[in-house]
Amino acid sequence: MSWLGLHWADWLLLLAYLIGVTALGVWSHRRVKNMVDYFMGGRRFGKAFLIFFAFGAGTSSDQAISVVAGTWRAGLPGIWWQFLWLWSTPFYWMVAPIIRRMRAITTSDFFEARFDTSTATLYSIFGITISITIIASGLYGSGKMVNALTGGQLQRLAEELNIQVPEFHWDPHEQRVVTGWRTMQGYEFAILAMTVLFVLYGMAGGLGAAILTDLIQGILTIVFSFLLLPFVFQQIGGFGALHTYEIPGKEDMFNLFASGEIARRLGREPLDAFYVFMLSVTALAGIVVQPHIMGVCGSGRTELDGRVGFCYGNFLKRFCTIAWTFTALACIVWYLHPELSPLPDDVRQRLTPDVPGAEPGKVPFDERFDRAFADELFGRAAYELLPTIGPGLVGLLLASLLAAVMSTCDAQMITASGLFTENIYRRFLVPGRSQRHYLWVGRIAGLVIVLLALALQATFSDVIDALKVVLKWPAAIGISWWVGVVWKRWTPAAVWVSTFTTIAVWAGLVYFPERWWFLPEFMFTSPTKIADKWQMFLYMTAGLVSGLVTSLLTRPVATEKLERFFLLLRTPVRAGERVPGPCALPEDPEPPQPLLVSRYGLQIPRFTVLDVGGFAFAWLLVGFLVWLTWWLARVL
Repeated sequence: MSWLGLHWADWLLLLAYLIGVTALGVWSHRRVKNMVDYFMGGRRFGKAFLIFFAFGAGTSSDQAISVVAGTWRAGLPGIWWQFLWLWSTPFYWMVAPIIRRMRAITTSDFFEARFDTSTATLYSIFGITISITIIASGLYGSGKMVNALTGGQLQRLAEELNIQVPEFHWDPHEQRVVTGWRTMQGYEFAILAMTVLFVLYGMAGGLGAAILTDLIQGILTIVFSFLLLPFVFQQIGGFGALHTYEIPGKEDMFNLFASGEIARRLGREPLDAFYVFMLSVTALAGIVVQPHIMGVCGSGRTELDGRVGFCYGNFLKRFCTIAWTFTALACIVWYLHPELSPLPDDVRQRLTPDVPGAEPGKVPFDERFDRAFADELFGRAAYELLPTIGPGLVGLLLASLLAAVMSTCDAQMITASGLFTENIYRRFLVPGRSQRHYLWVGRIAGLVIVLLALALQATFSDVIDALKVVLKWPAAIGISWWVGVVWKRWTPAAVWVSTFTTIAVWAGLVYFPERWWFLPEFMFTSPTKIADKWQMFLYMTAGLVSGLVTSLLTRPVATEKLERFFLLLRTPVRAGERVPGPCALPEDPEPPQPLLVSRYGLQIPRFTVLDVGGFAFAWLLVGFLVWLTWWLARVL
């Protein structure tokens, strides 16, 4: 017996997961008594919980799907759509204690303490937008996969119901936003179901509920990452069989960086070393201002808890990324080799790049069809393989997928609602009300934020497109965070100018490339498109330079305010300490950490053995992961 393409055992397992995780989240409601409980989980969590919270909040099924889709289209270099954060990960060890020492509830509190109220408000609006974008991206990619896991049954149901929804998108030819109506898609039904669930337990239990459920959901996400891998390899002859077959147009799919020739043939920008470098710099600039990071680093009992959670929760994600990549490489061989493919010949040929000496009468390569196929590749493979292994496995994968996306979305919803409630509603609109009043405002704000994310996801064209938006948007204001914690001279005016210069240059490069005719020809991939790597280089440089110039031309922040802020960053956190409010020291603080550099306005603290040792070990782990990926690409 089955419904929507799923066996009864799949539905039973899925139902058990959904009831369990929702009940756990709602149970957490009884521990929520004030704003710190709701938005910081009471700062009561240790290393194990924070590892899985960092892993769960930062790992969504759309990221697995983006890596699988990127690998399908570019080969092994597709791993960089998540490995771009690999080079950033050692810095998490150094950043976590800085964030914990802020003793803030939201990142907006940091901007208030370091700069002024105007920049705190700017970040609040910006941070809410970032969260909306991340939620939209997660829901979009996961919805695509759920539809594939039902064998397209959801899409057929959507076509039968024919529900009309509003549509809007940017038309590059007319250079304006186009609106209209369209039929609701099958994957959007899955998105609505996921949304109801994480909103229910997230609104009830706050960040504590998110952290508790992320322990379970993190384990399921690991299952999700590795479950399909052995079964796909079984289809091509087992581990070690990847190099047995030659796939036309995919000759370089085992190179760690994509060659320009193959990328140009496929109409794509090559993932070369400079592209990866710019992706990594942009990711590092933006990661610290993603709203949930304050919760990841600030909800722990101690600085070390936050360090271990933030750094090694993300290293756990890097191992899962390797599994996603090799699942996709095996899918390339399975689906595109004529002797192995379960696809009809005409479909397989539409997915095979056109190369000299191709099959006689080959159907031409269809790039648009290829992109759509890539987005649903993981789900398609699971739907075709797992039922042949045993009942319930599709349900297990689906539960794991839902765990991955909901653990990200609930954290983003809660932190974004905190930004609105603490830094906009209570500060400007309705001050002086009870904790209970603000808790309910936070819950309602979270619901509105999710509704906006649902509207945004409808504008994405594919999962790689969604990932690029998530990557680039936070970096605009992230520049001010990085400079602001090490240089006193960066001013509130610089925050505004740097942020909006970065956004303006980015928008101009993306939407009006013809107006940048004066740029060198090598920066363009076509007359109407500037290369993505040069877009990042130009707008990041513009943001940094404009901020530096503005800082030198505008009045600095008051000396007393700066001294108080940088003393806060240098004062270690004592377990169990109580502070009177956000960004404030306890009555009996620890001695401040001495400075290594204090000239020219720089404030760089002296590093401890724990700082240097942990940072160095993290880089060794980075080297190991790169070597492991390279080695597996040669032996599997």
